[in-house]
Amino acid sequence: MKIKKIWLSVFLFALFSSGKANNNHVHFMLFGGFNSSRTITELTGSRETFFSEAKLNYNFGMAFRFEFANILFIQPEVYFTRKGGLANAFRVNPTDTFNQQEVSARSIDLPIMFGLRFFHSDAFCLRFYGGPVVSYLIDQNVNVDKNGLPITFDDIRARTHAFSAQVGAGFDIRRFTFDVRYEYGLSAMHRHSDFRTRYSLISFTLGIKLF
Repeated sequence: MKIKKIWLSVFLFALFSSGKANNNHVHFMLFGGFNSSRTITELTGSRETFFSEAKLNYNFGMAFRFEFANILFIQPEVYFTRKGGLANAFRVNPTDTFNQQEVSARSIDLPIMFGLRFFHSDAFCLRFYGGPVVSYLIDQNVNVDKNGLPITFDDIRARTHAFSAQVGAGFDIRRFTFDVRYEYGLSAMHRHSDFRTRYSLISFTLGIKLF
C-alpha cells in the first residue's frame, strides 16, 4: 500500500507541475509498441538458469517528462503490458523433467526513468536513461508440465507485484518519440517448490507529445 501511495504522489505532482511549468520543460506523452520477452527460470537451491523462447507482446501507456538544466530529465510513466515466454524444457534432477509451454502475465507497470539529453533542440533530441520499475500483475497464465502431468496454478505461488530495472535510449523528432529499452526482472513473478520464474524483455515504442 505504501508503494502505491508513493507512485500516486508522483503522478499527482506531475499533473500539478504541468499546469505551472513552461511547456518547454514539462511534456506529457502517449506511447505504444511491442516487446520481445522471455522467461528466466532458476532452479531452487541451484545456480542453474534456463531461458525460454522469446514471445512477441505489446504495451501502451502515458508518461510525463520533467527536464532540468537542458540536459537532465525525470520521466514517471504508467503503462499496460503483456510479457512472457514460450517453450522451455529443463530437468531439476535425474527423475523430474519440466516442460514449459507458456508462462505469461499482463501487468500495470510503473517506471521512473532518470536520464540525460543530448543535441537537444526544438527539432531533435537524443536521450539515454534508466531506472526502477514496479509491476502490478492483473492476469497470469502458467502452462507447465512436470513429468508429463500439468502443474495446476494452485501449486504456483504467483506474486501480485514484482520489481525490475530498465535501461534505454531514444530520440525525439519534433513531437514524436522513439524508444528502445531492455528490462530485467529483479524479483520472481512465479514460484514453485522446484523453481522460480522472472522476465526479461526488449521493447520498442513510438509516442507523441501532447504538450
